[in-house]
Amino acid sequence: MSDALGSAPARVAAETGGAARSALDAAPQVSIIVPSWNGRALLAESLPAIAALDYPRDRAEVLVFDNGSTDGSVAWLRATWPAVRVLESPVNVGFAAACDRAAAAAAGELVAFVNNDLRLAPDWLTQMTPALVASGAAAAGSRILDWEGRRYDFDGGTMNFYGHGATPRHGRPVRAPTPAADAAAPRPALFACGAAMLVDRARFLASGGFDPDYFAYFEDVDLGWRLWLEGERVLFVPAALAYHRHHGSGLDADRRTALLEANALASVVKNYDEANLARVLPAALLLLEARARLAPGERAAVYRDTLARFLDALPALRAKRAAVQARRRRPDHEIVPLFGEPLRPSFFGRAYWREQVRLVRAFGIAAMFAESEGTGTDDVSDGRMDDFIDELQGRIEELESALAAARREVDDGRAENGRLAAEIARLREELRRTAAAAERTRR
Repeated sequence: MSDALGSAPARVAAETGGAARSALDAAPQVSIIVPSWNGRALLAESLPAIAALDYPRDRAEVLVFDNGSTDGSVAWLRATWPAVRVLESPVNVGFAAACDRAAAAAAGELVAFVNNDLRLAPDWLTQMTPALVASGAAAAGSRILDWEGRRYDFDGGTMNFYGHGATPRHGRPVRAPTPAADAAAPRPALFACGAAMLVDRARFLASGGFDPDYFAYFEDVDLGWRLWLEGERVLFVPAALAYHRHHGSGLDADRRTALLEANALASVVKNYDEANLARVLPAALLLLEARARLAPGERAAVYRDTLARFLDALPALRAKRAAVQARRRRPDHEIVPLFGEPLRPSFFGRAYWREQVRLVRAFGIAAMFAESEGTGTDDVSDGRMDDFIDELQGRIEELESALAAARREVDDGRAENGRLAAEIARLREELRRTAAAAERTRR
């Protein structure tokens, strides 16, 4: 890192001796890319952590891609962080396109994508870089905890058969780590979380990078899926830690839902082989219709609008699919075991889960995963409910924490407190019913 970004690498070399110095001197050139939109306050916390990384200061550069901010971010960066390269867009082009453009302008042979609402542990890059280089993988992702390090935010990703990525332990407490857990070995993963990801720049760009039409959300899932399809590998590096302060994107809930739904469908269309696409796409569309039917109130319109936009986008998606499939070097049966939780529903409620089971059976989808899962079509009805129970419990605990904070900090927050309390009550009832359903299934 440059002198303006601190001298942590010199301190590390002094502490660990000549062998560490030699290893650091041979470290690859890395470009750390931080996309930001109206994120001046977030950058004030994330950039000092980047400055403190234990990595040779002459082997790293930092780039902030400003997505049309109106909060004075650019002027502040140039005055406060003169060693940081600032790339500007007059408008917000989204996370995906910002990363692509910054990667194209980067000098490093490796590129790290880091959210502006993340704080990296000092050894993040020294954990990530050797794992990526030694394995020959094209991309690697790290473990992400909440800002206080008490709960899991991303602890390895999974994906269901209709393209929705998930992180099963999200919101669960972090237990006291053991030395063995700290030294957990990198392992293959379908995708690396784009909030804290390291990639081989040349291979990232050759693959097409993130799909810029995704704007934000699931662009990392799609990239990982494509890389495996192209014969590349992706890793999860649990020893590398980052800490996440949520919702730096500034997008509202409806916009996030629309992007998640549209991007998952786009990934399905682009990445499955012909036989599996013929099975999955009809089921995926029928499940989107079910989410529209079962969603409460005005939320239903978000799902219906997504379905309409998907049909309009099909010609462009077919062209993208042709380009992706032309690069295929690995068959689907070698990739689908990486999904991890292919039958995990992306919508809560027993009515939706029953509809998903019906469609899985009708289209023979479980057979795609039976060999890797050790399951068949007769035992998909439980939907791995224990995992969903854990997730419900994690969400309840998150909401309870938010409610407590609202009570402490906002004297006139009765409406918000009431909404959170009602949501907690609803989720607790859903948890009770789900646990009961799981118990009946086991019997």
